[in-house]
Amino acid sequence: MVATTRLTGDMAGTRSDLLSLVLKTTTLTVLTLGIYSFWARTRIRRWLWSSLQVDGIPFEYAGRPLEKLMGFVIAAVIVAIYLGLVVMVLIFTSLNLFGGVGPGTAAAFALLLPVYWFAKYRGQRYLLNHTRWRGIAFSMAPGAWGYLLRATCWTIATVLTAGILLPLRAHRLWQYRVERTYYGDDHFRFDTKAGDLYPHFGFVLIGLFGSLLSGVYGFMRDESALVGLLIFVPLLLFGWVYWRVASFRILASGLRFGGAMDLTVAPRTGAVIGIHLLGWILMGLLFLAVAAVLAFAFGFFAVGAQANIDLEVLENLSPYLLAVGGILFYLTFFVLRGALRIAMVTFPLFRHVARTLSVSNAVEVNAVCQGEASHMADADGFANLFDFGSGV
Repeated sequence: MVATTRLTGDMAGTRSDLLSLVLKTTTLTVLTLGIYSFWARTRIRRWLWSSLQVDGIPFEYAGRPLEKLMGFVIAAVIVAIYLGLVVMVLIFTSLNLFGGVGPGTAAAFALLLPVYWFAKYRGQRYLLNHTRWRGIAFSMAPGAWGYLLRATCWTIATVLTAGILLPLRAHRLWQYRVERTYYGDDHFRFDTKAGDLYPHFGFVLIGLFGSLLSGVYGFMRDESALVGLLIFVPLLLFGWVYWRVASFRILASGLRFGGAMDLTVAPRTGAVIGIHLLGWILMGLLFLAVAAVLAFAFGFFAVGAQANIDLEVLENLSPYLLAVGGILFYLTFFVLRGALRIAMVTFPLFRHVARTLSVSNAVEVNAVCQGEASHMADADGFANLFDFGSGV
C-alpha cells in the first residue's frame, strides 16, 4: 500500500513587492518603446513562480527574454502573412458574392480563433517546459495542431447546440492537454467526467435562454416581457462567473499522477468575485491619482510658462513625432493597466487558489526522475501576440 502524504500550497511574497516590480518593468518598457516587455515578462514570471510554493518548496521559471523576443518576431511575421493573404481573399470574395466587405470581414475575424487556439497550446507548452519544481522539469508533448482541430470542432458543435455542449468542450480540451503533460519521466492523467460539470452550468443555461426568450418575446409581442432581462441578464453574468470557478475547481481536481497521487483545489466564487472587484477598484483609483497628478503638473507648467496651445502648430508637427507620442500613450496606458492587473488581480487570485491546493498520496513524487529535455525557444511568441494573462 502506498503511504499517504499530503502536501499543501501557499503563496509567498506581498502585493506591494510585486507592485514595485511591475511599476519598474513598466517604466522600462515604455522608455524602450516596448522592447523591454520581454525582459519584464520574464522577471514577473520568475517572481510569481518563486512565490508559488508546494510543501514550502518554490517553483522555478527558466525562460529567457531573448527567446520571447525571437519567438514574437517570428510569430508576428507568420501571422501577418497568414492574415494578409486570408483577409485579401475573403474581402475579394465578399465583394464579388455579396457586394460588400461585411461578410468577408466577419469571416476574417472568425479565422483568428484557430490562430488563438494554436497559440494557446504552444504558450502553455512553453510555460510548462520552462517550469521546475524540486529541480525536476515539467514538460508538454507537441500537439498544437491537434488542439486547434479539436477546439474548432467542439466550438462549432457548441454553437450549433446553443451552448449546451460547452461543459463537454471544456472537459475534452482539458483532457487533451493534461494527458500530454509530464513531470519528470511520468505523465499526468485525467479522472473527471464531463457529467460532473453540468450541474454547475445550470445558471448559465437558465440565464442565457431566459434572456433570449425575454428579448425576443418582448420585441415581437409584449414589451413588458423585457423586464425579464433585468432578472436573467444578471443571472447569466453570475452564472458565468460561478461556472468558470466551479469548472476550474472540478477540472483541476481531476489531475492524477503516478498510481495514486491526486490534486485538489477549492477556489470560492465569492472570493474570486471579491478579488476582481477590489482589484479593479484599486486600479481605477490609481489611474485617477496618476491622471490628477499629470493634470496638475501640466496645468502648473502651462500657467507658469503662460503657454497658449496653437492648433496650427499641432497640425504641422512631424508625423513621426505624433507616431512616437501615440506609441508612448498606448504603452503607458495599456502596459500599465496590464501591469497593475497582475499586482491587483492576478497575484491575489494565484494566492487564493494556492492556499486551497492540496496534494494527496504525494509520496510517489520522490520516485520521479528527470525526463527528456524538451526545450522550446520560440513557442511563447505566438502567445505573446494575444498577451495571455496580461503579461504573465
